[in-house]
This record gives sequence, C-alpha cells and structure tokens, in this order.
Amino acid sequence: MNSKVPFLLLFTFINILSAQDDTEPQKMTFHSETKVVIDNDIFAVFRDSDRYYSYGIGLEYAFKKEKFLGLQKLFKTKKNVFYSIGLKIEGYTPSGVREFALTPEIEDRDDFDRPFAGLLYATLGATYVFERSFVKSEVLTGIIGPSSQVGAIQDWFHENITGDPIYDGWQFQLENQFILNFKSSLLYDFNPSAKWFHIYAGGTAHLGNLYIRAAPIAGFRIGKYRSITESSGFHNSILLPKKNSELFFKFNVETRFVAYNATIQGNIFDDKAYGVDELNNISWHLSSGLFYSLNRFSINFIYLWSTGVLNDTENHGYGTFNVAYRF
Repeated sequence: MNSKVPFLLLFTFINILSAQDDTEPQKMTFHSETKVVIDNDIFAVFRDSDRYYSYGIGLEYAFKKEKFLGLQKLFKTKKNVFYSIGLKIEGYTPSGVREFALTPEIEDRDDFDRPFAGLLYATLGATYVFERSFVKSEVLTGIIGPSSQVGAIQDWFHENITGDPIYDGWQFQLENQFILNFKSSLLYDFNPSAKWFHIYAGGTAHLGNLYIRAAPIAGFRIGKYRSITESSGFHNSILLPKKNSELFFKFNVETRFVAYNATIQGNIFDDKAYGVDELNNISWHLSSGLFYSLNRFSINFIYLWSTGVLNDTENHGYGTFNVAYRF
C-alpha cells in the first residue's frame, strides 16, 4: 500500500467533519445532564491484575440555575455558569494483590508497596465560562477507610461477576477518616477559531486532607469539536446546543507537584498504621481519549497513564468510560 494513503484518508475524514460543522450556533441549550463514570485498570489491556488505582464508579448531575447558594455572584465578567453534584467510590490496591489471595498471613504495611484504600465521597462544583476559557471550582467531602465499603464491593464483584480471587489484604486498609478537599482548575483555548486542530493549557490545584497538589496541563484536540467552553471533552457538555455533534481525539499531559496524598499516606493529622511514609513529589500524567456527542447523548473512553507516583520507576495505567445524557 502506498504510504501516503493513510494520511490522505485522515485528511479526507477531517474535511468531511469540518464541512458538517454548524455555520450558526443553536440558541436552544439543555438544562441538565446525567453522567455515569466507570474507571478500571482492567481497561489497560496489557495488565492482568488490579494495581494502584483499581476501580471507580461515579454518578454526576449537572444543572443550570439562575441562583444557587450565592455562587452565581462570582466572576462578574462570566458569560455562563452551571453547577454539578456527584457521588463516587474509588478503590486502591497495592501491587501483587493476586499473591495476597494465596498468602495465609499478611503482617504489616511492609508486605505491600502502597496500602489498600477505599474512598467514598460527594462533590459540589460550579463552572464559570468566559469567551475562550473556563474556571471550575469544587468541594469534595466524604470518608476514606472501611466505612466506605469499597473493599466489600470489590470482593462481591470478583466473587459474583468476574470470578477473580478475593484479595486477602483489605483488612489492612487505611483507617476511617473524614475527608474535606477543595479543587480549582482553569483552562484556556489558544486558537478557538481553528476548525479541526487546537491547543489548550491551564492548571489545577487541590487543597485539603485528601490531596495537596498542583499541576500545569497542556494538550490538543483533533477532529470535529465544539469550543472547550461547551465540549464533552472538558465536562462542559451541558452547554452544548440541542443540535450538536462531536467526534474528536484529545491528548494532554500534566506534571503533578504533590505535597500529600491521603490514599497513599493515610491521615495527615495522625500516625499512619498502614500509610506509606514517603511519596514521590513529582509525577507525570498522560491521557488520550476518543469523544463522541450527538444531540442529547455523549460517550467517551479515555486511557490514562502515569509514572513516578510512588517512585521514579513505577508506572500505572487505567481507563475511564463515561456516558452522559442531557435533558
């Protein structure tokens, strides 16, 4: 096959998508959106065992409201604002968990590289949209520890759905503690008028007793897409016009500067029975995904890969699958 054929097919595909772009934006938009989020390292096909961030299941609801808790008063120059609430569980396991299923005794945290940790939390967020950027602010509150029931959920799923072994180790998970964290992020579009390729950059910051970290972010999209201020690729799809379509690939990279991670280190205010004392303070995180939206419906799959979370030589990969419906 001629080596130029794949490139010709790609540019033909992009031209078709660009030609279908709406010449005038639709004024009618949605009022609310429901989203289901499923994270699992089983989506990393090159792995055969749970490891580090093992799984997550979440439900999110985004909505528009003229007034909500006074949050509408912030950022006087904003063009739009919407709010969101969410509920999610997350499970974290060490390396070699299959070996633990066959181990009669596990004595202490020296038997694994990171602790078992279960996290259950709720979120409340607000997104403020500007001409070519947006700001997201979110408060997270919940519990980390056995009361999250994350270990019991994983055991049930393995026993009744997948047939995987029950891991002997959740009894050594991090102790119960209340979690309160704040997150803020900003993203800016460098070439919003581009039809099929554009780049963006921004950053996020977390502060609380779950995460203390900050990260600059940069990335690009290619395909057919709406502005980052209303796109499904940036959790802003409630602002899509009722008649819409998106199909694009997105890639971004971030460098995390981490001061504390409670899912690894345990309680920041108390002695840690199973938490890891030392943490690598700089890590790299890459994500790449396919995003599709059509009118009320969005679906996407994202693969995330990181290195250096525990030490410079370790890496981890998992996938996230999201489905959203707008009303």
